[in-house]
Amino acid sequence: MKGEADMRLWIGTILLGCTAAPAMAQSFPCSNASVSPYLALVTTDHDHQRVAPAGSSLTKRFTAYYSSFDDGKDRNGEARHIPRLNPQFVAYELRGVGPDTNGDYAEPPVSIGRPNRWYSSPELVPLVDNIQGVTNRRIDDSYRGAGEVWNRGHLAMSDHAQRINAQASCNTHNFWNASPQAKDLNQGPWQHLENYSAAASNKYRSIWLITGPIFDPATRGLTIGDPGELPVEIPDAFFKILIHESPSGIDTLAFVFEQPNQLNEEGEPVPGAAWVNCNQARARDHIYDHRPQLVSIARIEARTGLRFFPDRPDRDTLINAQATALWPVETRYWDSGNAVCARQRSHP
Repeated sequence: MKGEADMRLWIGTILLGCTAAPAMAQSFPCSNASVSPYLALVTTDHDHQRVAPAGSSLTKRFTAYYSSFDDGKDRNGEARHIPRLNPQFVAYELRGVGPDTNGDYAEPPVSIGRPNRWYSSPELVPLVDNIQGVTNRRIDDSYRGAGEVWNRGHLAMSDHAQRINAQASCNTHNFWNASPQAKDLNQGPWQHLENYSAAASNKYRSIWLITGPIFDPATRGLTIGDPGELPVEIPDAFFKILIHESPSGIDTLAFVFEQPNQLNEEGEPVPGAAWVNCNQARARDHIYDHRPQLVSIARIEARTGLRFFPDRPDRDTLINAQATALWPVETRYWDSGNAVCARQRSHP
């Protein structure tokens, strides 16, 4: 019966996403169970792994994304470091929404209520059980005391998953899909880039995103989590790659957002840089401009050890190209609601 109910709600949500005119958002409260009660994978025709790099031995497919988790091992299966309790990357196909009768590209009229605590995952239990000196093995608790500084940063955006169904969006609140991200980075330029990605998918009908943390070996490797809790390593940066396939070939945009971190006088990890939060941008006349974060995919490979497009004959061309501007995405393709960061429905 539960599976049938899940399927009925899945079909209903898809139909809501195809509505011809704007409607009041229907609320769907995510369950507050410790483990998600929703099916991790409901079969759709999305191909989340189409452009994903090879990952670790610890991977999982979700309805809205595919995740490879850092297992602390090298490519030969030998232990390399204490597990960072971060994904290596998350990859997903993002389908665009169509215009309504007004020509607006509104998101599906469904609004999830986030779970109070993020979901635990049984597949990660063997990994965390091998970490010494820990008495509290719930990853969510390691974030709890740091929440005003470090967010549980989605790698696959909840609103992107909501285009598939509400349960898929609830399942983005899972540590297969989270890294410690500075609050104002997460709720500022990163969110605006996510909004841009959604608008780009509306224009091009479908794009792929690959997102993940970067850990530089030369840095100290600071962690969140109080004594006795799981040490979750703070990334030194984040990458995001947008990929669009067309009859003429593949276009890519690759970004790196640096996230320097340091200890404050109390010995607590804090960000070493500042960003403008979405809720402050309009008052400060701030315009989000992501061009300074554009890099080549080769640079991301050098910092992560991942290998992209391994089987393509034009791999060298793809990874060494560096865009100097974002794809042009006109205002009409952006969500017309208030969900867009600082209501900035544009990009320089």
